[in-house]
Amino acid sequence: MAKKRRFHPMVADDLSSATNYYDEISVDLGNRLRDLSQRPESFGCVHGIMRVATVNRFPYVLLFENRDEFVAILGVFHAASDQSGWFERSI
Repeated sequence: MAKKRRFHPMVADDLSSATNYYDEISVDLGNRLRDLSQRPESFGCVHGIMRVATVNRFPYVLLFENRDEFVAILGVFHAASDQSGWFERSI
């Protein structure tokens, strides 16, 4: 059974910025980027208990924590962006 997901308040803005860019190129590209459903335990830890999943065919990463009770989605970031602020988010 899939765990419940909790989202950091800024995730909506992160995802909106990314999908708006791809929607301008092709709505199909934007829709593929929106489909972010992968198994959280299949990704290694990168900072404490934080994990990063790459988004297939896009230069974006999904930052999350796989907790016992839920998966905490902390952000959607461009892979080439400054990583210094990535690990400051928490739920």
